[in-house]
Amino acid sequence: MILKAFLITFVSLFSFSPSQNYTHISTENYSNENVSILSSDYFPVTTNKTLIYDSDFGEAELKITKEKNLDVFTFSGEDFIYRQKLLINDDGVFVKETYQNITLMLILSKEGKLTYNEPLPRIKFPFNSGNKWNWKGKEFDEDDTYILDLNAKIENIEKVKVPAGAFDAIKLVTTVKSTKGTKSYVTEWYAKDIGLIKMVAVVEGGGVIGTARDLLGLGEIVFELKEIKSKPN
Repeated sequence: MILKAFLITFVSLFSFSPSQNYTHISTENYSNENVSILSSDYFPVTTNKTLIYDSDFGEAELKITKEKNLDVFTFSGEDFIYRQKLLINDDGVFVKETYQNITLMLILSKEGKLTYNEPLPRIKFPFNSGNKWNWKGKEFDEDDTYILDLNAKIENIEKVKVPAGAFDAIKLVTTVKSTKGTKSYVTEWYAKDIGLIKMVAVVEGGGVIGTARDLLGLGEIVFELKEIKSKPN
């Protein structure tokens, strides 16, 4: 149960590829097609770079693959695998399936797959400051079904410093309430042509889940871009 509480925060995670110049997107001077192309700069699905992240679960490397019409983002480290199957179209980035396999402190282990009654919106295009959206739907976790209530808002551009460097990044804040008794606050920063450079997630939940979370010191989970490596030709 404790791992379910933490891993649901990742429902609102991840994207990626590099450039440090940010261009603000305005819908006034572009057609819908152009807006979609510009928005996808913040969630690229192809890259000639390997991205390495530091996290509270250890170092992680991103791999992007294709599965039919879906883009599959996989983060893997020594003690965990986190994978999302994403549908990316003119409307945004949507989660079709989430898989995780994680071990904490050699004593807690959780493997599972989450699906949804309809694709969950991670990002709605255009990727503009002030854009916001709400989604309410069902999450299926093995034999259990929960109701998720998601609210997201794209905020201002900020200068964000991570181990890989300093970037101008647009800020996305997402809140997810679940009938399993948890509430997650996820803040992400995206840079143009790179995608996610930093994520901070906080999970609230009472009872046994809350006690175990506090004892493990995992009230806050952080991912930061550590290194950008060029792939060999």
